[in-house]
Amino acid sequence: MINLNHIDSSLPKDINISGIQDNSKKVKKGDLFVAINGSKENGVHFINEAIKLGASAILTSEKILETSDIKIPVIINDSPRKKLSEISKLFFPNSPPIICGVTGTNGKTSTVDFLYQIWRFLDINAARIGTLGVKSSDINFKTENTTPGPIELHKLINDLSLSGVSHLALEVSSHGIQQSRVDSIDFNSACFTNLSLDHLDYHETFGEYLKVKFKLFEEILSSDKPSVICVDNEYGSYFSKKLKLLNKKVLDIGEGAEFINITSVERLKEGIKVSIIYQKETFSFSLNVRAYFQILNILSAAGLAIASGCNYNEVFSVLEKLKPAQGRLEPISKNNHSNIIIDYAHTPEALSCTLRSIEREDKGKLIIIFGCGGDRDQSKRSIMGQVAQEYCDEIIITNDNPRSEDPLSIANAILKGCPEATLILDRTKAIEFALSRMKSHDILLIAGKGHEETQIIGNTHTPFSDRKTVENFLEASYE
Repeated sequence: MINLNHIDSSLPKDINISGIQDNSKKVKKGDLFVAINGSKENGVHFINEAIKLGASAILTSEKILETSDIKIPVIINDSPRKKLSEISKLFFPNSPPIICGVTGTNGKTSTVDFLYQIWRFLDINAARIGTLGVKSSDINFKTENTTPGPIELHKLINDLSLSGVSHLALEVSSHGIQQSRVDSIDFNSACFTNLSLDHLDYHETFGEYLKVKFKLFEEILSSDKPSVICVDNEYGSYFSKKLKLLNKKVLDIGEGAEFINITSVERLKEGIKVSIIYQKETFSFSLNVRAYFQILNILSAAGLAIASGCNYNEVFSVLEKLKPAQGRLEPISKNNHSNIIIDYAHTPEALSCTLRSIEREDKGKLIIIFGCGGDRDQSKRSIMGQVAQEYCDEIIITNDNPRSEDPLSIANAILKGCPEATLILDRTKAIEFALSRMKSHDILLIAGKGHEETQIIGNTHTPFSDRKTVENFLEASYE
């Protein structure tokens, strides 16, 4: 129970609320209903439904409701999303003392997972929340969004804290920042991986997308807490310089960086050997990854671990034990030594980085299967086709998650960048077609869905896994 007067001091002290909801259908007797004007629906239209279900009060930005005949208290707030985050924390006040946030276009999931692994190897009761779901020593389940809504997020954080979790790694999406989902979280540190073309269906311009990402470091992260910035990209360098001008503490990662300076990278038969300088000492590791961007993710995670209070020697001692996150450059070996790789790359920059990281044999072809998600940024589709055309010998365009869009129109947009590609919209058939044609030295990259275990066509979520589709084909082939 929370007294309504704690939320709005102008209201009487004899009204309590027992819960909070931003979905009218979930309202129970005694709840506060927060009516938000979203991208698809305006919560104001569902106020009557919330009242019928027993709402004790309404919070909204619609000032016209001040003069309405609604019989329960109406709180008017110019920033209902931010207020929702604040009230959610009132209902779920417990929190791990260490919370590290990670944002960027690509690499969030890997960095968060690497940080979680580092903490676990150091016997820390840790958890992670993000694209791969919620995971701790006691909990493991999927979530709908990379960064859950504030009510769900604060409940998760509260539950993890009560279960004994002391360290939490949290993926922070641009939607999560824009919609104030993380405004009330007391971050110990925040990390920036990189920035490239994505989500322009939501943010409209790249400048707006950049501004939203920067907000995590400029406004949400306390001024006395460190920002771990990967400076091996244009926007990382920009963020680092701008934050230093704001007198923020910056821990930079990359070649020539002051905090963790990468001095050499050497490809091995299995993995990559990396040398760094940290506090004037040289350290070398043989990392179980195949791409430079994965090195940056690991070292960013190491930086966050050090920022969280871990001893740097202990942190560096476990880096060779780290394994790539599920669906991130995840190899599936075939009996004839052909390489099949599953990867989540679904932006032009991510696809380019992934393709550049793949070592090819002179005799073999590089084959790619990918599509683009429907109801998402359309500007990247032809660019991704161009990227595939630049690096691949054979291209197969297929369905990703078309959602409400016509799959063929999505495919045709991609084909503008790679007009010679083969089109097979059925993703299972596309994968089976490529596998049946592979020769011993070929490499197949199946991109876009990575860890996902469903495919969204229309409003239907159908079970689907790239990995299982490959494994089923291989099992049938070798019976």
